[in-house]
Amino acid sequence: MKKKVIIIICAVVLLIGALLVKTLWNAGELKRIEPFSLYSSVAVPGFPGTEDIDIDRGAAVALGSFTDRRAAIAGQKHPYSGILAYDLADPGSKPVLLKTDFPGHLTPHGINLYRGPDGGKRLFVINMGEDSHFFETTGVCTVEIFSYKDGNLHYLETIKSPELTTPNDILGVGPRQFYVTIDHGWTSKWGKMLENYLQLPVSYVLYYDGAQFRKVAGGIGYANGIALSPDGGTVYVGATVGRKIHVYSRNIQTGELTEQGSIELNTGVDNLDVHPDGSIWAGCHSKLLSFVAHSKDAANLSPSEVVCVLPLKNGGYEVVRVYQNDGKELSGASVAVSWKDRLLIGAIYENHFLDGTLLPGKSIENGRR
Repeated sequence: MKKKVIIIICAVVLLIGALLVKTLWNAGELKRIEPFSLYSSVAVPGFPGTEDIDIDRGAAVALGSFTDRRAAIAGQKHPYSGILAYDLADPGSKPVLLKTDFPGHLTPHGINLYRGPDGGKRLFVINMGEDSHFFETTGVCTVEIFSYKDGNLHYLETIKSPELTTPNDILGVGPRQFYVTIDHGWTSKWGKMLENYLQLPVSYVLYYDGAQFRKVAGGIGYANGIALSPDGGTVYVGATVGRKIHVYSRNIQTGELTEQGSIELNTGVDNLDVHPDGSIWAGCHSKLLSFVAHSKDAANLSPSEVVCVLPLKNGGYEVVRVYQNDGKELSGASVAVSWKDRLLIGAIYENHFLDGTLLPGKSIENGRR
């Protein structure tokens, strides 16, 4: 009897150990981080927590959503937050806060700049509420729609719904039509924790057709960034815990999505940006548990990674690493956008973002895996 008990105890210990190793492996904690970059980067200070960035390519201006999440975690009711503008055509320029007539407090997370057939621009913004930060949302999440004109944000509309439980990123496809990622299928604190640590693929994507929401994609391990191909026929969704990008064909008339496959990245995918040439750029968390520790204490560094995914003529994709750092230069990278020979990298908790310039003699070819 005593021997059986010992065997059972040993089996349980081995099982727990195996689960622990699996969790550490899947979270990337066993990776060796070797700093690498095709870009020479400078820090651009002034705006904390530049979580998402989109580029108005016609005007050569980058728009960024920012929130002082450290202040929010500390209990500050109205942390410094808003939308910044950064002039890419003016070397040495500093980012500025965009003026807006929004009547409430804007705590932005994911953003997307939609360009209509008439040339008009609308900025779609996930508003996390007054008492929110990255891991806990106690306020009411909404979607704000702005007209972006003459360097200002003109408030148009707020979309509210009980279905906007944990919205993360947004993709505008019409004046009032958009996709939004819901990064957790479960809404309780313990449910979210189980999703994260057990890598459960239960998050999903909603489509708003201008009148109502409906679920159009699911089975995603922490649905995060979302982006559209240049021809509008393909939607890409980043899975942070799933460490991949899901690829969907899009019915432009109905908004329905049909999964075509996925692109394995082996890193925690955050926000996505699609360049006009069709390449997909992703800000990534190499070590997910290190990122969680960084969210709680700035002294805990979180490695940052940027990958570029190149669509191939045969229908496949090639993954190219263009940047990787142990967190000393930038911790917790959440977005990467490419403009000419420049690369902007934002982060969720840092007090700066990076502006990189492609090094002489370097090209994407140098980052091929």
